[in-house]
Amino acid sequence: MIKVKKLPKIKDIKENEIYEIDTTNVAYFTHSFFKYPAKFIPQIPNWAITNFTNVNDIVLDCFCGSGTTLVESSLNNRKPLGVDFDKISLLLSSVKTTKLNKSDFKVIKNSLKSFDYKNYQNRDLPDFKNIEYWFPEKNIYVLNGLYYFINNLNITDKIKNFLLVCYISTIRKSSYSEELSPKPYISSKYKKTPKETFTLFKNVIEDYFNKINDENYRLEFASEFIGNDARNFDCPQYYNKIKLVCSSPPYINAFDYVRVLRLENVWLRNINDSNIINHKKNQIGTEQIYSSEYNSTPNRIGLKELDDKIEKLYGIDKKRSHVVFKYFVDMEKNIKNIGNYLTDDGYYIIVVGDCKIRDIDFPTYKYFIELAKRNDYSDTFVFSYVIKNPYLRIPRKDRGGLIKYDRVVILKK
Repeated sequence: MIKVKKLPKIKDIKENEIYEIDTTNVAYFTHSFFKYPAKFIPQIPNWAITNFTNVNDIVLDCFCGSGTTLVESSLNNRKPLGVDFDKISLLLSSVKTTKLNKSDFKVIKNSLKSFDYKNYQNRDLPDFKNIEYWFPEKNIYVLNGLYYFINNLNITDKIKNFLLVCYISTIRKSSYSEELSPKPYISSKYKKTPKETFTLFKNVIEDYFNKINDENYRLEFASEFIGNDARNFDCPQYYNKIKLVCSSPPYINAFDYVRVLRLENVWLRNINDSNIINHKKNQIGTEQIYSSEYNSTPNRIGLKELDDKIEKLYGIDKKRSHVVFKYFVDMEKNIKNIGNYLTDDGYYIIVVGDCKIRDIDFPTYKYFIELAKRNDYSDTFVFSYVIKNPYLRIPRKDRGGLIKYDRVVILKK
């Protein structure tokens, strides 16, 4: 393992080297907006951008999540494009790459003076089962009032979206849910005291505004979003135009993003308890596979080692064998689709961890490389770095595993 302050240039990295990046500076500028799960550190897309692109090049993140790659692209004077299936990701990524000025903050402060949650007590609550289990009564009505208040304000979209990000950043802290666990969870052993919503909301606004107006950083481009499905988004105007795609797709059997973001998505009315299952089906790596679908062994992908492991897993856990099968089928669709957008000398950099399911190792990066080769990528390279923040990955008992390294897989068109 090689300890460094920052990653060396690509020409100085050897295949399969492992790096420990000695930095705690991972939440600068807008990277600290909202506690989004399983995001990679900004030093990784920054390294990719500076090594594989030039000023004014186009950079895409097809699993844009919290917008880490998009922020780094804008800060480095590259045009950022994003794709994601979740509306919170698109909202958050947009706000994190949009500049606000002092007059915008003045509009916000003046607007907040007129807020009174009692004016909204008769408004419909979100479709949220057992809402009183998750939130104290007053916070329920303040959160509901803020939702209608923000959406009814006569302000610009950039200010409204900024307020909505501040709003979702108060939801977990306004609830009984534990804040150390990525997924919403109420401890029966340690009773949490929720914070008062409106005071929290105002504090978040001030904190986020100060960060987005840090004079040490300059946003050059706002993000543009060109699809909501990494497998098949279609935007012909960018065919053969993108120099770099840098992304961290979901990991097999590691994170249910829909569940993790459930509280925020329900309060924003993006989803409700009636349609959340359908939303889960749309994410790559979904576990929404029914028994009628896995009564037979999955089809073969065409990679012998992977197919043999999926068949072995089927004998232990039928459902998860189909989860793994579908994951790699979906990721091959993504890898193939990205080839349409890359320039002739473009690169697709995928940051992903290996996985262990039912004691069977799945070196995900290895299978991505094989899938890329059979989809006409001309060259491949891989190295790793140590994951240092335990919030990013959680053990899954006997069904998953704690991921210690992220693999940086470099695919050249």
